[in-house]
Amino acid sequence: MGLLGHRRRRWARTAAAGVLSAAAIVGGCAPVAPPDHEGGVDPDLVSGANDARYTERGPYDVGVLTVEIQRGRKMEVWYPAVPQGASAPKETYFIRDFLAPGFAALLRPDVNPPFSTDAIRGAAPAAAPGAGFPLVLFSHGAMSFRLQSTFLTTHLASWGFVVMSPDYFERGLQSLGGTPPALPRTASQVTDLAMTAMTDLSTTGSLADRVDLSRLFPIGHSAGGFQSTDLADRRVDVSSWIAMSAGAPLSPTLLNPFPQVPAAMTDPDAAAMWITGRDDEVALLATVRDAYRYTAGERKLVVVPRAGHNNAMTDICEIGREDGGLIGIARSGGLPVPDAVAILAEDGCDSPPNFLGPEVWPVVRHFVTAELRYRAGLDAEPVGLGSGVVSAFGAAAPEYEHAE
Repeated sequence: MGLLGHRRRRWARTAAAGVLSAAAIVGGCAPVAPPDHEGGVDPDLVSGANDARYTERGPYDVGVLTVEIQRGRKMEVWYPAVPQGASAPKETYFIRDFLAPGFAALLRPDVNPPFSTDAIRGAAPAAAPGAGFPLVLFSHGAMSFRLQSTFLTTHLASWGFVVMSPDYFERGLQSLGGTPPALPRTASQVTDLAMTAMTDLSTTGSLADRVDLSRLFPIGHSAGGFQSTDLADRRVDVSSWIAMSAGAPLSPTLLNPFPQVPAAMTDPDAAAMWITGRDDEVALLATVRDAYRYTAGERKLVVVPRAGHNNAMTDICEIGREDGGLIGIARSGGLPVPDAVAILAEDGCDSPPNFLGPEVWPVVRHFVTAELRYRAGLDAEPVGLGSGVVSAFGAAAPEYEHAE
């Protein structure tokens, strides 16, 4: 981020402070914090409390397939696969494939950085235990795309989850410079389309008898994190969710003097994990702390050091890093990039001072996987979610709080 970007951020922080001061002058009221939750399992008191076992990939190979859930709208699905052998080719994706045609046409043909994933396209699915593998819905952020966090989605599949990630065109990268190649839909409608497609896959499709549709866990990044919180309220089959780089602004401001707690967060029977970067200047840490504080059910907060909006939570900072990163490549290739998009794409990518993605991905992989495995019943106890597990991450040790 250049000097202009830093000035813009200083101005935003100053403006935010002014709004808070104004709110204090005109009055306002913060929501009443929920009482302490009781009855959950304290992860500090179980065997394996401080075992960071989910930093490494799991026992399954990972397959991937792409399905069309609406004309022009696709969904990626990662799933546990049978062993494929070391020579099996890994799936690679190209960011250019997610640009609207009008924008893509402005780029030089050679501007197309690849990103290699840990999945194998079309691999035979592994046999599922019991009712099937639990299901994770990953929701991408604003100005992003369905493959934005393959470092995590493939990892979850290796540990026994089926993970689906649909195109949310209406807020996605494809919405820049063109009309999305599908009829407009709300985020909830896209989720319904995704669930219908997954039902078909798990009954008569290639994942028949492999998916337990009754165990659905929404996770999402940024705008997708807000959506995951909303889904926890809207769907009766959701009892736990994870919001990445997304909080809930619950401190009164001039523009929002009487903030309301999202409905899902008021349910003492719903569990949430909030995970973010300490230096995120898109989803401010104060709003994530608010979300944790006002969650009535079992809750966890993970704050990754030297991490912004993207480097710990997405693939984005590592795509074309050696060539200047996504924004640098786009601008050098003649693509006009709006400042708002540049801020979203670059936050957390400068290294130093931020960690490189591969240096902090193990933190996110472990905590998200450990939480989902416990909530899905794959682990009888909350393995690796004790307070002392942070020592396993060295310089990348996160701030970690939990309440049961």
